[in-house]
Order: sequence, then structure tokens, then C-alpha cells
Amino acid sequence: MPGSVDGWQIAERCREHDPELPVIYATGFSPVAPRPVAGSLMLQKPYRPEDIVRAVRRVAPDQA
Repeated sequence: MPGSVDGWQIAERCREHDPELPVIYATGFSPVAPRPVAGSLMLQKPYRPEDIVRAVRRVAPDQA
């Protein structure tokens, strides 16, 4: 992502306002181990469209 903010930081800021917000992280490479966040998932690139659908259904079963 451009700028000095990465996806992890954006998700953390959003969850400050809504701690129950499910997040689906998508990464191709990360130099650090992912931090486990309750109610969230991580997809490793490359992934298929059906992987995204499955992830959404897992983190938000009532909305998917």
C-alpha cells in the first residue's frame, strides 16, 4: 500500500472503533508473522474467487 500506513495498521484503526469488525487479510509476502486477531482470517496470495467467498462466509456467516 502506498504511504506510511500498511493494511495491518488500517485494520487496527478500524477495529478501535468496532472491536468486533471481522477482517480478511490478504498477503503475498510478509516479513513478520501474522498477529492472530479473533474473528479474522488471512488469505495467502494467490487465491481464487471461491477462497474469498469462503472467507467472507466464515467471518460474517449472518451477512454472507
